[in-house]
Amino acid sequence: MALGTVGSGIDPATTARQLAASDRAPADARLAKTETKIKAEVSAIGSLRSAMSNLQSALRTLTGTQTSMARSVGLSVDTAFAATASGGAPTGQYQVEVLALASAQKLRSLPFDSSAAIGTGTLTIDAGEHQFTVEIAEGKNTLADIRDAINTAANGKGLQAAIISGNDGDHLVLTARDTGVANAITVSASGGNGGLSKISHNDVVSGMTEIVLAADARVSVDGIVRDSASNTISDLMPGVSMTLKKAAPGEPVQVTVSNDSSAQLAGVKGFVEKFNAALYAVATATNYNPTTKVAAALNGDAMVRGMSRELRDMIGSDVIALKNLGITIGKDGTLTLNETDFKAGIAKDPTAVSTLFGTGESSLGTRMGTSMTAILDSSGPLKTRDESLTQRTKVLTQQRDALDRRMTLAEARYKAQFVALDAMVTKLQSTSNFLTQQLSSSSTSSS
Repeated sequence: MALGTVGSGIDPATTARQLAASDRAPADARLAKTETKIKAEVSAIGSLRSAMSNLQSALRTLTGTQTSMARSVGLSVDTAFAATASGGAPTGQYQVEVLALASAQKLRSLPFDSSAAIGTGTLTIDAGEHQFTVEIAEGKNTLADIRDAINTAANGKGLQAAIISGNDGDHLVLTARDTGVANAITVSASGGNGGLSKISHNDVVSGMTEIVLAADARVSVDGIVRDSASNTISDLMPGVSMTLKKAAPGEPVQVTVSNDSSAQLAGVKGFVEKFNAALYAVATATNYNPTTKVAAALNGDAMVRGMSRELRDMIGSDVIALKNLGITIGKDGTLTLNETDFKAGIAKDPTAVSTLFGTGESSLGTRMGTSMTAILDSSGPLKTRDESLTQRTKVLTQQRDALDRRMTLAEARYKAQFVALDAMVTKLQSTSNFLTQQLSSSSTSSS
């Protein structure tokens, strides 16, 4: 008799396991098929969400003022200043002359011995909108001590103190952090032994030399003069920001603000690319291969069909406007952009992009943006489908767990039955052997 078997010659454990596996196979196959389908749908929904999100991003870029109403700035000479224009800035020409640059004030003290005590008391310092006081005590009043105390109190605002060492000794140098007359530095000393008056600078007394004057920039635009505390001016011409580089009085520069078709073209190209990618994602998720007779995960899905139809309908409602920008619609709904025709359309109507894709209430950009928001919203169809698939996955897991429990019980039941069968067979064999022996003995006695 084989090891692990009993009277019947059957191994109860192995046989029970095989029978349970046979019982399990149909349910396993059904659950595996369901799991494969759910995973395929999850992957397809993920691809759709990614494609729709990319389309939404491209739309936001295109519908934003910086793209749909992009502006470029041309300068007849670019040595005196640089300029940029924000989206939507009025187009036009200006004559600009930089009469003076703004400068930050710089003060220098008399020379001091590096180890000498300068004085004690309180320094009250103003630098534009920043004001602070500095206490200078005995024993902490060398030029280096005063520099450090000023920088600590200023904390990077208003001015910066430094020591420059020359042939004649050390000089305390105070530099305003901001340009302009309004940000000039005043230093007043009070209390103590009066020694701090050597580094004061105000209307009454000054122990400092002004080596750089605090000055405002001065710019003339079409003969209109404007002073500015900063060399960066963003409110002189509407939508135009200027960074002054040098004073050039008597050298006017022509500034031309015009439509930036290159930025608009880039935005439209991005939109066309992402729109086509979205349609491709829909087609991939719903495809049916007649040769292999295999359907994609979301073939025939009403939600996906509705999304595709909505996108196509919105595009189809603006066929003429799209065509005027060199964009044509193929039979499969995809878009094709002809850059030459686009540039011709922009030259004919510089507002064409902002009209079609801008923030207007009824523009294609606004309508499609609203649609993308609804599709990708936390309560939208993709999120809802995700939640449904998550729930189905949980149910599938529960079904697998239940199957495991049933098969464990079935295997135990089969094993118990075969053990009982073996016991019965063993008993029958014993009875048979006994009877055989008795019959044999009877036969021998008769002889």
